Amino acid sequence: MRLLISSLAALFWLLAIASASSLSTDIFYWPVGAASPSVLARVAYDPVSLQSDLVSYTPPSDKYRDELVRVGLYTSTPTNSKQWVGSLVSGSSFAEHQPTLRLHLGPASEVYHVTVAAAKASATAPQIVLVSNEAGTQPHLNRPVVVGPDGQDAEQVVEKTFFQKYWWVFLIITFLTMSGGGGGGGGGGE
Repeated sequence: MRLLISSLAALFWLLAIASASSLSTDIFYWPVGAASPSVLARVAYDPVSLQSDLVSYTPPSDKYRDELVRVGLYTSTPTNSKQWVGSLVSGSSFAEHQPTLRLHLGPASEVYHVTVAAAKASATAPQIVLVSNEAGTQPHLNRPVVVGPDGQDAEQVVEKTFFQKYWWVFLIITFLTMSGGGGGGGGGGE
């Protein structure tokens, strides 16, 4: 009996972990002339492995081909529980080829921004790319200045001599001097 209870508890624990790591989001398209957005895609993603799955995709109709279309999602902020976040793209980007949807993930593994990029002409379905929130290189601030025993910079640059700076001028002058021909000599024709 104890074995059965412990195995069921372990099974439920594994299911809870598996369902907690898989998230989903709805991506909307909103033509500039329309009153409300429509669902463009539903995407399930795993923020740990950066794997995504396109659950459903409904491209905008061809009547929006020559119009501007907003692509985005609703997020919740401390001041607004339903905040629209998106970008503005041409409707033709959905009509000619299948787009690449870039989902930008925040620190809490939630999607905070969506962008649309051009896809390869051979793509048969929209591509989903997850962009994680990684810290970039950090500058080294407030490093101590290293000075030599005499109080000067330790990495003082050695001054070049006049010839080391302007050797190329001497080369040009020498070339011009050597290549200039003398005018033939004595003019004796009369």
